[in-house]
Amino acid sequence: MATEDPLYPACPTRLLATVKGVLKHALCADAAKDQFRQIVQPADCQRCLAGLPIKPEAEAEPTVAANAPSPPEPPGLMRRAASYAGALAQWTAAGRPERSDKEVERIFHQFCKTCDWFDPDKQICRGCGCRVAEGGYAVQNKIKMATENCPRDLW
Repeated sequence: MATEDPLYPACPTRLLATVKGVLKHALCADAAKDQFRQIVQPADCQRCLAGLPIKPEAEAEPTVAANAPSPPEPPGLMRRAASYAGALAQWTAAGRPERSDKEVERIFHQFCKTCDWFDPDKQICRGCGCRVAEGGYAVQNKIKMATENCPRDLW
């Protein structure tokens, strides 16, 4: 769990997601809330802690799917090979750190499997071309390599 960001009020049920030490987003981890497992902003947290509705109907934003661009075509074989070689070198230089099987499964189901960039037939991310799965060895699964992150900064 990441350290609290000064913009967010203290909340025991919020998860802050960081990528390489930079705060990318925060998720509500309170299963009793309507915004459970959704990205929240500091203002949302302040409204929640004050007992106010997070997004009044008049302020509701369109869903991410409505704003999201169509999935890109996966990179070509040469670009994928070069990207994989770089990721493998970085992972090896860092001592080959791996995410736990439980964390890999959570990331896959929460972010990758529900993402429109995920190609379920090929088990790859269309953004980077890497193989992503709910399990397996790190050399065959981008999620398992703790030095790697999502091209959309979701994890």
